[in-house]
Amino acid sequence: MSVPKELMDLIAGGGSQKGAPGFKPQPSPASSPVSAPMTSPQPKEGDMQAAEVNITMAMDLLEQSLPAFGSTSEEGSAILNSLKTLSNKFGKNRQKADSLVPVEIQQLLASLPQAGGATPVQKALQGAPQQQPMGAPPAGLPM
Repeated sequence: MSVPKELMDLIAGGGSQKGAPGFKPQPSPASSPVSAPMTSPQPKEGDMQAAEVNITMAMDLLEQSLPAFGSTSEEGSAILNSLKTLSNKFGKNRQKADSLVPVEIQQLLASLPQAGGATPVQKALQGAPQQQPMGAPPAGLPM
């Protein structure tokens, strides 16, 4: 079988300038498309909202702890200063975050191994047999 010379030249990369029928020359490198610049990282709204819920719960705990120390004690003053600082920054969103506190508490409880929630590794460790000290008889045998 004989292959035409033009086809062999095209395969070898040495095709003529006009090329094969229907061949369109590629654009020059100066007119090639340019990639878009990288985008800047965006804040994670869900993470920030979860953090605000945690701060709201911390503020609730501080308020519950205040009567034990009294507002005139040194500890009470520190608690009040902390609450004032947190309220200035997070107080305006507190009512919205307060509505999410019960859900956050449920998630925290569900992650506790005692409440039936745990990672697969934690569950496996809870079900693992306990090791006997060296020299102790195996469990279930009389001494």
